[in-house]
Amino acid sequence: MLSLKSIRFIFFVMVFALMSSPAIAQNYGYIQSSTQNPAVQSQAQAAGDANAEAAKDPFQNVNSVEEYTAALQNLGAGGVAVGSGESTYTLGVNDILEITVIRHPEVSGQYLINNEGKIQYEFVGDIELSGLRKEQAKDVITDHLSTYIVSPDVSIKIVGYNSKIVYVYGEVASPGKIFMRGDTITVREALLAAGLPLLSASTKKCPLITPSADGKIGKKLVNINSLLYEGDLRENLVMKPGDTLYVPPTFLAKTMRAIQPVAAPIGTAAGTGRTITTGF
Repeated sequence: MLSLKSIRFIFFVMVFALMSSPAIAQNYGYIQSSTQNPAVQSQAQAAGDANAEAAKDPFQNVNSVEEYTAALQNLGAGGVAVGSGESTYTLGVNDILEITVIRHPEVSGQYLINNEGKIQYEFVGDIELSGLRKEQAKDVITDHLSTYIVSPDVSIKIVGYNSKIVYVYGEVASPGKIFMRGDTITVREALLAAGLPLLSASTKKCPLITPSADGKIGKKLVNINSLLYEGDLRENLVMKPGDTLYVPPTFLAKTMRAIQPVAAPIGTAAGTGRTITTGF
């Protein structure tokens, strides 16, 4: 039976061998592509340091809403819109509406719901729409316009879904904000919008983090491997605005990112040593 020391030696030999073949490591998502150009070596090392830092779970020590918000701000994000049908969507702050009144272009256009939950509407004044569904908002606007227009024909389209957001971070193709088109979204929908897990993802225990008004947060572990690849719908939990799903890296991915800044100069030197120049 191999001793613990021998097992450790074999492990580090395998890791070093993988690092010596960047094409293999890159194919499995453990390292980014590197260069043999010394002029950019410092940039590669800086990127390796950033990778090592990113490998840490940003929500590991989060125990309050304040810490949760700070962790999200540190991560930053872009975003895509996804979700269920518009009929289940309630309007909120920063949503953008396109209001069309037939034969009345003076009261047609796009309107932003401000921080007070209202739109600033020509000739009518501010109208509060936050918390209403699109059909309800149409009725409210029609009622206000009826004072000035006989039988107004109003239509509303939501052109900016900005008030409800969930977050998917970690080992996915497109981490960041997911703009919802419904009041809820499932874990599977969010993962599809984020581009699905990478090969470097640890998919058995992914934290789903939910903030709360009392300053505490809730955490549930989701087996997204069972959900996506085995069809276990028990893992398809419902996410609400403000929730975050974190897909952590595997142990090997974290190890590779940690040792990449050390191994990259060695690989560069080895490649240089094998260069043979001939002349005539």
